[in-house]
Amino acid sequence: MSSNRRQFLQMTAGAMSLGLLTPSIERALALPGASSTGTISDVEHIVIFMQENRSFDHYLGHLPGVRGYNDRFPVLRHDGKPIWHQPRNEDPDEAVLPFRLQANKTSAECVLDLDHGWYPTHGAINGGRNDQWPKHKSNMTMGYYERADLPFHYALADAFTVCDAYFCSTPNQTHPNRMYLMTGTVDPTGTGGGPLLDNNDYVDRLYEKKILPPFTYTTYPERLQAAGITWQIYQQGTSDEDDFNGNFGTNVLGNFKQFIEAPEGSPLHRRGMSQRTLEHLKQDVVAKRLPQVSWLLPPAAYSEHPTYTPGYGATYIARILDALTADPEVWSRTALFVMYDENDGYFDHVPPPQPPTPVMPGRSTITTDGEIHNYVNPLNSESYHADNLPYGLGPRVPMIVVSPWTKGGHVCSEVFDHTSLIRFIEKRFGVDEPNITAWRRAICGDLTSAFDFATPNVAWPSLPDTSNFITNADAECKLPKPRIPIVSVEADVTAQELGSRPARALPYDLAVDELSSDRDTLALRLINRGAVGACFYVYREHSKEVPRRFTIEAGKSLDDIWDLSVKGNNDLFTVAGPNGFIRRYRGNSQAPLLVSTQNQPESGRLVLALSNQTAGQLAVDITDNAYGQATRTITVPPGQMLAQSWDATASGCWYDVTVSVAGNPVFERRLAGHVETGKPSISDPAAHAPSLA
Repeated sequence: MSSNRRQFLQMTAGAMSLGLLTPSIERALALPGASSTGTISDVEHIVIFMQENRSFDHYLGHLPGVRGYNDRFPVLRHDGKPIWHQPRNEDPDEAVLPFRLQANKTSAECVLDLDHGWYPTHGAINGGRNDQWPKHKSNMTMGYYERADLPFHYALADAFTVCDAYFCSTPNQTHPNRMYLMTGTVDPTGTGGGPLLDNNDYVDRLYEKKILPPFTYTTYPERLQAAGITWQIYQQGTSDEDDFNGNFGTNVLGNFKQFIEAPEGSPLHRRGMSQRTLEHLKQDVVAKRLPQVSWLLPPAAYSEHPTYTPGYGATYIARILDALTADPEVWSRTALFVMYDENDGYFDHVPPPQPPTPVMPGRSTITTDGEIHNYVNPLNSESYHADNLPYGLGPRVPMIVVSPWTKGGHVCSEVFDHTSLIRFIEKRFGVDEPNITAWRRAICGDLTSAFDFATPNVAWPSLPDTSNFITNADAECKLPKPRIPIVSVEADVTAQELGSRPARALPYDLAVDELSSDRDTLALRLINRGAVGACFYVYREHSKEVPRRFTIEAGKSLDDIWDLSVKGNNDLFTVAGPNGFIRRYRGNSQAPLLVSTQNQPESGRLVLALSNQTAGQLAVDITDNAYGQATRTITVPPGQMLAQSWDATASGCWYDVTVSVAGNPVFERRLAGHVETGKPSISDPAAHAPSLA
């Protein structure tokens, strides 16, 4: 055992050996958050801890009340099966389904890292079809953990607020994602040394004794420095010497000329390039000199990067909590964000929001400048082709917001990415980051929706004792490797834990209107009445056609038309948006009825507008698919429109209804989603075990 590791274990044992949590932590976490203003101004310290390489489904897909393995509307494969059935790498005609990486019985904690480069990750996402993961990542991509395997992570999510629509910034490796975290960009124009599409940057080239010029564009810490906002990088060391000392190469500021050449003792060197460990973090808390903004960088062994273990990572997170709660007053004004830089190669079932590009069809109401890779870097032209693929977003990763204002086991389902952390700092301290694109600002929130500043929750459930996690992880790594099911019938996909959890209010108000009943076209208007932008995918089901993606700013809409004459005019189309928004259209040949909707936020109701396109009256059924309301049958006179108000309040404002017409077995409109009222709600109470058939 190295002296560095021994020292870390001794400090951790001292912090965590007194039961579930030390009394000092329990006292500190029982205190309410600061609430002198009831706004974000009460946050005086923002602490960002980014771990390595885990996807949301892989880690938290079985947590109750989140969009995980109980998702009732997963993307469908071209053959109609849900994408839990991924084509097996060695035989695409067979399927590999999600399977458990079981700790205690296998070496599940020590799984290998998988390919997570630019082209393989785009290949897995497959334009939004999301159906080529084993081909590009290996069959191991479908492995997941459960609560028994990750007890600390699950307990942390149950105690605070988990974000289940937090996506990595780019479908790519560690360093590009950390560039988004620290600078808001990968420099797509190349004016400052980019674009960066992999880990092949200045720091890595130094280790390989190759020459690559450092980046020169402005980082966000520099903007904080210029604005007089205090900040600090905390890292066990300034190099990657061994698994227990160093920063694992995660300090991307070391790729910038202005930091490389910063004189020793200067603010950039002292705050960004020096060694400041977790012990220093705790000392700064006790001395009431914790900076306004801090970034924490783990050494390799505690980073959770496969093959490094979740057990080590949980121990490190526990020690961070011990440091931050060493002074109750400082903790009462502190927000800690725990997230992961990218998904490694591990499967996540939610296609990431992405802009349209020349090779990805769709439309956007906002400029996509800076979001499409079409630049060839003359310094490394073999690696940087003008492929017209989107820079982001990438697959979902875990995010837990730990603070006195985020207690209570909430879920927040607004779309976020790593630049959302910069946006939160912007919101609090007023230091703008111009590197963030207009598209990304429209789609990704600023994380304030994850908080309740007005009424912080003082309750604090105990977290598991992590004092034996490292010993257990070391022992488990010696067990047999996890077994991938040989054929699909062997797959034993455990159902997601049942139950709802309190949900934060979201800024979404989305709708789709049908515009015509022409025999050979489906014309839709995608509408965003909400307060933030939204990304929609539109799928032609039972087809390998690349789905169209639509970016729509707040208060705007987009129209588009689908040709029905090629494959037949009774195709099934699915429109998918954030937070489970779904519209499905079947039987589009001279549709007898046009269906439009509008949310009523003040009442929690959905209003359906039913327009009869025929010369005769129509008997229309509105059927509840999930929440127990009785079927409603109405008669719509010829050529007229009737409005029907659907009360969703009994189901937490969730709805899932099918509109059908008597005597027309082909026609169907399915409408599902959530009516936002501006108030907290609950996660979908109808979530159940996924259909894997």
